[in-house]
Amino acid sequence: MYAHVALVAGLAVAGLASGRVQCSLIARYVSARTSPLAAGLVTAVILAALGARVHPPLVLAAACALAVCAVPLAFIDVATQRLPDPLTAAAYTGTVVFLLLAAAVSGHWGAAGRAVLGGLALAAVYLGLLFISPSGMGLGDVKLAVSLGTLLAWRSWQVLVLGGFAGFLLAAVYSIALLATRRATRKQQIPFGPFMIAGTLLTLLLT
Repeated sequence: MYAHVALVAGLAVAGLASGRVQCSLIARYVSARTSPLAAGLVTAVILAALGARVHPPLVLAAACALAVCAVPLAFIDVATQRLPDPLTAAAYTGTVVFLLLAAAVSGHWGAAGRAVLGGLALAAVYLGLLFISPSGMGLGDVKLAVSLGTLLAWRSWQVLVLGGFAGFLLAAVYSIALLATRRATRKQQIPFGPFMIAGTLLTLLLT
């Protein structure tokens, strides 16, 4: 028990300490200054929550690697509606490497294969939506979906479906709230990346 508490606390401290690094990544793509404290707090909360719910250790490492990349991606997407390739590539690389290590240690190669296929499947869904409605979806969303789908599918196909649906649900609720308060029009675009990330994290934490 004490070891688990120490792990959660350690991840929270590491997340808080990463604030300046997160801001330096965000600053490459966003002109407005981001508070290191804000970025660090967001990262700390996410890493601590993952530490409390996700296991075994190498799967937790995969989730944390994705989260560390997801935080600046969310900040950047909100500011610019863009998900930069270097960060989406880093998110996928970190996720896959740690999950492959987890499979090698545990022998769960079936889960690893499902994870890879799940990432491709979720990306294919987003790619289809991109072709159907280019104004509502970006190629960056497709690239981010590969990482999110990979991590979700490691758990199960059901978790993949739930996580993918959660992202759309959160975006829909947010859009309806904006329309209801007249803070946006029907044609106004919203950054979708943060909702994809939030849907994935909530699914991992609640399932």
